[in-house]
Amino acid sequence: MAKPPQDGERRILFKDGTLSGVENYKHGKKSGACEYRHLNGRKKAEGQFLKGKFEGDWVWWRDNGELQQKGSFVDGEQDGLWRRWHETGALLDEGDWVHGKKSGIWKRYDKQGVLVEKTSYADRS
Repeated sequence: MAKPPQDGERRILFKDGTLSGVENYKHGKKSGACEYRHLNGRKKAEGQFLKGKFEGDWVWWRDNGELQQKGSFVDGEQDGLWRRWHETGALLDEGDWVHGKKSGIWKRYDKQGVLVEKTSYADRS
């Protein structure tokens, strides 16, 4: 794999030559929009980096195109509301992160979307 650029776009390819991802760099660190793909060409993840760390809103998809999870980062740490989904499309769990740690009430759901558990974490907000 080619060395990342100091500044500019880096295109990552699978062994078969198809596009695996596009990353942007500034001063040798990932910065700006990035996008990754599954081998079948469908989008796998998209979001932003800032000075080499995850930043802002990120979204991940399964290889069938269905939503897998979404949430936000601040300075490389999970922060804010996060949600994940079962392969059925029903919500799996949801809750808040504060500085990379779970905070408040987290809810977990079964594959039909029925609430099955609530877990309380220290409120870090």
